[in-house]
This record gives sequence, structure tokens and C-alpha cells, in this order.
Amino acid sequence: MSGESKKNVKLSFDDRKKMEVLLHSGTSKVEISKILKVNPATIFREIRRCENAYNAQEAQETVYKSKNLLDFDIIGKRFGLLQVKSFANIYKKRSWWNCMCDCGKSCVISRKILVERCSDKRLLSCGCVPKQWGGQKQNLPIEELSLRKYHDLLKFRKISGDCWEWTGYRIKGKTPMCSWRNKTMTVRKCMYLIFNGTMYEPNRVHTTCGNLLCFNPDHITIEPSIKRHYYES
Repeated sequence: MSGESKKNVKLSFDDRKKMEVLLHSGTSKVEISKILKVNPATIFREIRRCENAYNAQEAQETVYKSKNLLDFDIIGKRFGLLQVKSFANIYKKRSWWNCMCDCGKSCVISRKILVERCSDKRLLSCGCVPKQWGGQKQNLPIEELSLRKYHDLLKFRKISGDCWEWTGYRIKGKTPMCSWRNKTMTVRKCMYLIFNGTMYEPNRVHTTCGNLLCFNPDHITIEPSIKRHYYES
């Protein structure tokens, strides 16, 4: 294909008429793409719009039909805290709509999320509601946050002798990982911070049992271990 040809160019009705004449005259599809200055893939997709011989009118009607599939009736409706204002665009085979939140901010959300994910228990918003919840959670005392995190960690505990083996997420299938106060860290270090009431520990956290999955607070220490595999960062 020549360097003058363009990609992802939408054909007009005049282009489709010209394409119909060229196809009936026996012109190859590659030559047609050079004449119309479009990608050959566009020509092949255009031909598949018609069941039999290519017809410009039939192809144009299929384009209008696909555009009319958009549900413009949702304009003005409310989904949680959002009110649909206008149509935005089509991206990745989804229709996206401009919405206005009750807080005054605007956002763009797909119709699939508006229709399927909005409920009485889960109100959609521009993101202001989760931020409010996050702000309330951060205002809790460190003791309350530590207690909640401790109970969350116990949900992934499997008792094996004196060890508490971690059954949750493990990076590369080896090191148990979790998050604490918006920071990703190992489960052992998180348990150490909770029980010692500190916010930060630059040193490595070691274990005394040798079990790589153990996060029992009685087995966690910052004392260096003799065996290398008894510790983790």
C-alpha cells in the first residue's frame, strides 16, 4: 500500500458509491484502497456489510442501524448520585456518557457500569463517596486501625503446630504480602508494626521458626538469625 493511504478513516456515502462502481468494474480491493486512500482492512470490512453483492445503500443503512442501537433514553436519568447529561463517545465497543454528580463534579462512565453496577446498597458517584469513607477511616485512632487489621490477617491464618501459616496472597507464590496504611509490605512486617505500635520499621523482620509462611507474632523479631532463610525483608 502506498504511503499516502490512511488508517481508520470512515467512509462517506460518496466513497461507498465510488467503491460500488469500482467493484462492479473488476477493480481489485487493494487498488480501491489506494484510490480511496484508506487501509485495505477497511475495504474488506466494508464488503462484509452486505450479504450478497456490495451495495452502497445497503452498507450505509447498516452504519445508521449500528448508531441507532445507542440508548439515548438514559439521558436525564439518575443512577445513584449521577445524572446522565449527554453522549460522550464509543470506546472499546462500549458507549460512554457524560454524567454530573451531586457534589458538582462531572465524569464519563460507560452505560454498562451505570445499568449493571448501580443499586440501593451501592450508589454510583464520581468518586467523592469513597473519598469521604477513606477520610473517616483515617481519622480513627491507630489502636482501632491496628485491631481491625489484625482481625483481617487472622482470616488467612492456618494453624500448623505453633506457626500461623499464611493462606492469602503470596508474591511469586513465595513471600506472603499485604497492605497496611497504603503501603505494600510483607505480612510479617505488618504484624510486627501492629504489635509494636510503630508506623515504620526500616530494618528487616526475622523469624525464629524457619517457616516462610509463618506470621505468628511470637516468632517475629528484628534480631538477625543465623540461618539465612529464616528472615525476610
